[in-house]
Amino acid sequence: MFRKLRIKYFTSVYANYTTRVAVDPSLKENFDAKVFKPRKHPGTNRIKIAAIPPDIQKAIKLILDDAGAKAYNQESIKLSNYIRSRHLPPEDGEIDEKAQKFHNAISKQVYSSIDRELSPEEAEVCEKKIQNKVFSALKKNVYRWGNIAYDKPTSLQYLMSRAAPEYAVLLRIFDEIKKFNPDYKPRSFFDFGSGVGTGTWAVNHFWKNDIFEYFCVDTSPTMHDLARLILCHGRDNVEMPLKGFFQRQFLPASSDLKYSIVLSAYSLFELPSLKSRLETIQKLWNKTEDYLIIVEHGSNAGFQVVNEAREFVLNLKGKKGKEGYAFSPCPNDNICPRYLEHETPCNFLMKYESLPYAGKAEVFADLFSYVILKKGVRSPDDPQWPRIVRAPIVRSKHTICKLCTAQGELKEVIFSKAKYDQTTYRCARSCNWGDLLPVK
Repeated sequence: MFRKLRIKYFTSVYANYTTRVAVDPSLKENFDAKVFKPRKHPGTNRIKIAAIPPDIQKAIKLILDDAGAKAYNQESIKLSNYIRSRHLPPEDGEIDEKAQKFHNAISKQVYSSIDRELSPEEAEVCEKKIQNKVFSALKKNVYRWGNIAYDKPTSLQYLMSRAAPEYAVLLRIFDEIKKFNPDYKPRSFFDFGSGVGTGTWAVNHFWKNDIFEYFCVDTSPTMHDLARLILCHGRDNVEMPLKGFFQRQFLPASSDLKYSIVLSAYSLFELPSLKSRLETIQKLWNKTEDYLIIVEHGSNAGFQVVNEAREFVLNLKGKKGKEGYAFSPCPNDNICPRYLEHETPCNFLMKYESLPYAGKAEVFADLFSYVILKKGVRSPDDPQWPRIVRAPIVRSKHTICKLCTAQGELKEVIFSKAKYDQTTYRCARSCNWGDLLPVK
């Protein structure tokens, strides 16, 4: 199912980048001619902070006012915290393995205090006692996963707390496609786990005049109603402004229809097992014409889900019509070095403005993990610049950057004023977490 992990080494720190690096030669003329400035080099993320568009904010306010949702403010914060802290559902084999370990340990403890042969009745009582202790231990040590039922109150709470960060994250991710493929014009959009419609809002920011079909899948009818109401400016009995807008409760079985962009944002956690997640990823990849985007929270569990999808798709190399490559954030198609060598997830930070509903709009930040998978084979012209995977450490006359490289390795590079040319040094110094560094 996944590629065989060939682990050459493990380190608890980043390896030093001993190879000398410099600005990509193809960009040198542009830097010299002041077409690019180091502070705004072509690898920087263009969207630093995002807010939900005013027309959508106005529609959300109408909906929340009609529902008397101010009373849900504290509950919405609790829901957001719970969603961020979730773990993946335990697999059947994991529970059985833990139960066996507890049974062996508890049996040893119970029987070690007995120095005589037990009658059948006493042995049965003893076994029941062991089973009860095993059950209690499992309750304390096994995560009790459950999918969230999005009824009307829960959906409104989700809208209040999660719409702003999710929109901001998706805006930044779509901008990666727009930035490196400026002539791309998607014709259709498929959103799995569409929720309140943040995917549609974000994709419309870039390609509203190009997309002729939106296909949104969500198991919650309430979420569908909210998404449609927001697009209709918060008013019932208004004609849907988007043509070709479709909503369904379940993922269509047929893979005949392909969609330019397929998105699964914060949705795979609702599936009960690894098998169901991989089956869904396969269906989504079969529906993908150009780009498949997987986004989850920037926790260890969220990163694991994203990495599952990445490995599954990249494992299809050589299969005609199904192969793809990592378009972003990875500059390579190797096994993720973060997954192999570190306990910290590969995640990024996005700033956003909260909804000015229960109070003034404030700036917050949200951690997320993502992968954009593109159908086809990586172009030989792809520069594969290294990605900055943690916030650079800026000090007097030097900057330390932690990079994921085209070779699939994590490297730490110290850019000092004395050892590097001015352009390379200033590019590194102006970089932020998540940017590409245009060096070779």
